[in-house]
Amino acid sequence: MEITEMRSSRNGKFFMAGSSDGEIIVINSETAERFGAYQTKFESGGRRMCVSDDGEYFAAGSYSRDVSVYETKTGKAVYRDDTFFHTQNLRFSLDRKQLFVFYSDIMYIMTLGEKMLDIKHNISDYYPDDEMSLTLSGDEMQIKFPGKILKLEKSVMDMFPKNGRVYCALFGGGIKCFSKTKKELWSAESNPNEHYQRIAYCDKLGYVMGLGFKFNEPRTEPFHFVDVRNAETGELIYTVGLNGANYFAFTYNGIAASNGDFYELHEKDFTLHEKRFDVEA
Repeated sequence: MEITEMRSSRNGKFFMAGSSDGEIIVINSETAERFGAYQTKFESGGRRMCVSDDGEYFAAGSYSRDVSVYETKTGKAVYRDDTFFHTQNLRFSLDRKQLFVFYSDIMYIMTLGEKMLDIKHNISDYYPDDEMSLTLSGDEMQIKFPGKILKLEKSVMDMFPKNGRVYCALFGGGIKCFSKTKKELWSAESNPNEHYQRIAYCDKLGYVMGLGFKFNEPRTEPFHFVDVRNAETGELIYTVGLNGANYFAFTYNGIAASNGDFYELHEKDFTLHEKRFDVEA
């Protein structure tokens, strides 16, 4: 199985890996139980797969036409729609009753079980949250809070709402934290020749995890790393170098790698568990 993408549920209790031939597996990050491998219409590029927070369902799509929802435990397709074009991102709502399908500045909302399709424009990503719903403009430089618009100088690579705050990883601009009234609470610059790709919140510790990579020349290993920061202040607690893998997924207490390794985060350091997850087989 040649892994080309990994992604986790919003709460980090489940993560999934997709291969270049459309095969997908889902893993319970708490128990290491593996579901799959299932053959789907998944095509790599973008983020064309997602898993619900309860782990009951996962979705996978191709660049054109097909988006399907599957039962995690059986791999059975329970819903399919072949009317989409150029799918780039999939995301379940928190209650998993809806699936959001994104292409550029268009968002489709699939209401599962009701065969309904709603279309929203000028939205490239949507982040449902208990406290607020956020949208990201098509140029990825404006975050739309409820009733407010926050204009940024750099594109947003990823963002994560938590506890009334919004944590953003910016293209070449480090990490910024905003309140739900769009006030900047703190910022943390990335090092030269380093760039953050994704961001998540570690419930176990109350830390923010920023996944990044190095693009210096000549290249120095490890190419990927995770900066672990205090979610309240942005203070850097420690950095984890990620070796031997190219793809990673956040869990509720660490980082899962495409080679099966698991980096468990602690208050002041981390523990590496080699081959904890059956990902590649």
